Amino acid sequence: MTEKATEKPSAEEAARALRGIEQRRDQAVGAAQHGARWVDVVFGVVFFAYLAIADFFPAAVPWSNLVLAVLVVGYVVAKRTRRGGALLGHGARLDRRAIPPRTALIGLAVLAVGCALSIAVAMLQLNVPVPYLRTGMGAVLGLALIFFGRRLNDAFAALARGGSRRGGPVDGRF
Repeated sequence: MTEKATEKPSAEEAARALRGIEQRRDQAVGAAQHGARWVDVVFGVVFFAYLAIADFFPAAVPWSNLVLAVLVVGYVVAKRTRRGGALLGHGARLDRRAIPPRTALIGLAVLAVGCALSIAVAMLQLNVPVPYLRTGMGAVLGLALIFFGRRLNDAFAALARGGSRRGGPVDGRF
């Protein structure tokens, strides 16, 4: 080994290396966050149809539950494989260790609150007949997913990326 190889890097070299790591991390997150637009459109239409079926074809509700469950499980399984991820438009897969624990906790909290609210609404269903209420809710949900799905995904990815910029370490661990 030479003398040069055993020396410690200068502060500028270390800072440059850390900036390079941060840039590559941001590129990986950026590549992973953008899925295919058709996925947002398909799931927007699926959610609309799923909620509208209750208003127009009440006898088909049990089958629609099964179809939605199969689609969601299929999406999750496909997203976890290379070919499925490529089909869904995901260029890279994030390492879970790169996501700050605080961001994961916030995401789980939002999911838990959403589930709790939906269960509470389902349990407190008012017997006030509103014609085509589920169809209207499906239209709002479907259109929100179609038009804002990518922006929501980008916002969550930006939240995950921002963890190390607020003073945490580069690898996202605390």
